[in-house]
Amino acid sequence: MTGLKKISVLTIAVVILAYVYKTFIQKPLPLNFGGTFHPDFQEVADLYKSKLRAGVELGSSFAAYYKGEPLVDIWGGFADVALKRPWTKDTLSIIFSTSKGVTALLVALFVDRGWLDYNKPVAHYWPEFGQNGKDNITVALLISHQGGLSVTNGTVPMEWIVEKPEKVWEFLEKQRPIWPPGTGYGYHGITYGLYVDSLLTKADPKHRRVDKIFKEEIGDKFGIELYNGLPNHLFYRAARHEPNPLYVTLWNVITSMDPEPLSLMMTLALSKNSLLTQMSQSGTDQLPSDLSFNTPEYSRIPQSSMNGYSNARNLAKLFGIVANGGKTKEGVLLSEKAIEKLKRPLTSGKSMDGVINIEFGYGVGIGRDDKGNVVFGHDGAGGQSAFADPAHKTGMAYVTSRLKSMTISGDKDFLQYKAAYYRCLEKYLQKHKT
Repeated sequence: MTGLKKISVLTIAVVILAYVYKTFIQKPLPLNFGGTFHPDFQEVADLYKSKLRAGVELGSSFAAYYKGEPLVDIWGGFADVALKRPWTKDTLSIIFSTSKGVTALLVALFVDRGWLDYNKPVAHYWPEFGQNGKDNITVALLISHQGGLSVTNGTVPMEWIVEKPEKVWEFLEKQRPIWPPGTGYGYHGITYGLYVDSLLTKADPKHRRVDKIFKEEIGDKFGIELYNGLPNHLFYRAARHEPNPLYVTLWNVITSMDPEPLSLMMTLALSKNSLLTQMSQSGTDQLPSDLSFNTPEYSRIPQSSMNGYSNARNLAKLFGIVANGGKTKEGVLLSEKAIEKLKRPLTSGKSMDGVINIEFGYGVGIGRDDKGNVVFGHDGAGGQSAFADPAHKTGMAYVTSRLKSMTISGDKDFLQYKAAYYRCLEKYLQKHKT
């Protein structure tokens, strides 16, 4: 039997087993649903509850803010499925690469304050960075994944970020771009936070670490609970994360007719020399896995590529402030000029790895609605997402503890909630016209 036939037979067998398991063996979890929503957004809540009942949602939260006010703030399922620990209003969850979008807002804030300039070389703020062909990498090139620094020569221990940051800086300073900076982009999946967090510390007048910068400049001031690295004393509030088993991924591919998750898995598994595979093994020696990010030792490390902790309410509130012009009664988070800048794409077309096709702006992913209006934010592994929609003055977020199939186009459940929200918003605006 040829290799292709073996794979085909194995795939069919796994799908059959998945169907049998889901239909006859798997016991549905009891319904756990909480939160609030405006009555005009009942459709969103009903859709979410239907997925809880069907076992599609095992533990998650979804929220949307309009003009700075929450119209939807719901959650459900379990923070720990095995122990039946309910997901509650205060459950915190790792948001993976959605952390990158949050840190992009910090960079924008630094530019607003005059502490950074997108057009200046990173070496202007961090002179040692400029060695080995990195002297012309600007702040804009670095945060838009155009610096050629997605792959590192070796790795550093994850704990060095907290215990020996100088060693991390020395490691990064010695790296050499793997393509000429500015000639293309490639997703800096792990290294983004290592470089950008270090840059923020170097440029900060107080030289604070990124977690403290966010807390003092945004979190405390605007009432947003988000941690870049979860403090150990809050670990009890963290959801336990579980990757989808292979049979679930295959089942989803078959039932949704979407081959993207399987294609990405095959690229990582079989193309050991691809940029995407090398990127996933770069930066730190300890990468997020089901054996590490469920521990307080790992979760405490501030690394804004992937190790932010929050929930949908707080993320939607944050991006909602930006979508609503950046001004609140507590003060100005970002200027209108800064927000306009965040709407501008800096990349286009296929990435250097030939797999990803995303428009990146100043540290955020750029998208457009069906009318061409720009939205910006960042997705994260497993289905996480948070974005600002200035045209509709909406901030929206989704956080899940069941890490769903790999995808670049977006988690299908979140996309359905998003579509339902906009349908409801249109009716809401018609109903409340003055």
